[in-house]
Amino acid sequence: MVPQTIVAFCLISSTLSSIIMVKDSSGGRPTLPDSCLRTCAGSTGAGLRRGWAVRHRSTMEVTVDMSECGFVDTPVVTTSLAGNGFHDFLQGTSAPWEITKTGFRLVVENSGIFNPSLNRVHYYKWHVNWIAVGYVCEV
Repeated sequence: MVPQTIVAFCLISSTLSSIIMVKDSSGGRPTLPDSCLRTCAGSTGAGLRRGWAVRHRSTMEVTVDMSECGFVDTPVVTTSLAGNGFHDFLQGTSAPWEITKTGFRLVVENSGIFNPSLNRVHYYKWHVNWIAVGYVCEV
């Protein structure tokens, strides 16, 4: 068997940011310059129970910390719930709650198939992937 080498490339551009904010998190016209925008992304980690809590029999929530992103105002957040099974039967997987500049909550609930649990988070390696775009400087 011949060993394989995996090579990863990263391209860093020195040009101006191509990110623009058309509407901010309140639906209004942004007041800060696009040069202050940052895209920040993360994951809660596959199967890690940290941050997850059972709200009641058919509902769970996870708190996501975005404080390291350095946002100065509430960013625009997109989420998805990934895993190795049954995460696609849950509701609320792309509906973050209580978004602030430092984090948000995601509440998932039973869609009629089965109830979510901490054991299922671990066993099926459920995790929240998220991307946030927001401002990191004030003018």
